[in-house]
Amino acid sequence: MARLFALLVILASPAFAGSKGDWFASLYTGEGVELRNDERVFALFAVFNAMGFDQGPVTRRDPIPKVIYHPVRQLVRGRVIGGDPEVRKAADAFFDAHPTGLRRYLSYVVGSDQPPFAAGAKAKDLQELKGLEQLLAKAWAGWKLEELMGTVQGDYRKVLKSYLTGTDFPLGRARALLKVPEATESLIVVNLLDSQDQVRAVLGEAGEAFIIVGPSDKPNVEGVIREFSRLWVEPAVSRQVGKWAGGVAVLREAQLAGATEQSLQDYATATITTAIALRATEANDAAFEAAAGRGYYGIKDISKLFDEGKPLDTLVLDAMQKIETRRPAKK
Repeated sequence: MARLFALLVILASPAFAGSKGDWFASLYTGEGVELRNDERVFALFAVFNAMGFDQGPVTRRDPIPKVIYHPVRQLVRGRVIGGDPEVRKAADAFFDAHPTGLRRYLSYVVGSDQPPFAAGAKAKDLQELKGLEQLLAKAWAGWKLEELMGTVQGDYRKVLKSYLTGTDFPLGRARALLKVPEATESLIVVNLLDSQDQVRAVLGEAGEAFIIVGPSDKPNVEGVIREFSRLWVEPAVSRQVGKWAGGVAVLREAQLAGATEQSLQDYATATITTAIALRATEANDAAFEAAAGRGYYGIKDISKLFDEGKPLDTLVLDAMQKIETRRPAKK
């Protein structure tokens, strides 16, 4: 009876209602985290790949770069790049008219209807992308994406199954550290059309966390936790980073040490979310030291701050101060 009740709760949930995809495409972890592929994300990244999205590991620089793609991404790129040129023409026009970040596009997509994309996202702050659903509908039909997606279901299913175990505990730990309400749902969506080891997270219209994982050699649990944490940490950093007086100097030193973030806000967010991810996955001291060596200073101390029970904005400000005091002394 308890399991039947849990199933009914899942079926009635906003996340399930918003997905409306093939029931058999979804799996659920023991704690009820939905694992699925998603036609909307597939269609969006098919368009991105057709329009020049080519990020990935580079194994040759000269005479021209050689980028390695997951076999599914390679297959899809070959089909859509050589497909109906009218779709690419429409995509080019839409991107020219809507030059905003990739995550904004993802946010709009996860709030839109599944194919045939009858309606787009309703959130007021996303209406700048109104009409994206029409572009996706054009791509879905013109490139026969439903048929194409059907040919790679086995690859997606294999990746989905790999996240069935090993995800619940660290995700639950991150929820506790960040004090994310238990009612906040999480979905892990596989996207083999993204670059290697890439994870991107956005909030759905019902407040659920869509964690969209790219291909990886093994389940990228640390990346899942990092991106899940970013959904809450990034807004807090945005509110507090202006109070970090020594941040600019720290960022410059961190970049020299190997940190990849270009802005102070992104660097602070990356450092704090990495600390949470390492703590939630019970990483050893060597992992913390390795991250500190790459310019993410003080992350072990930062991970312990979240035991103090302070409001998130206060913890974020304390964390930024830890970064500054734990950076290596100048010689």
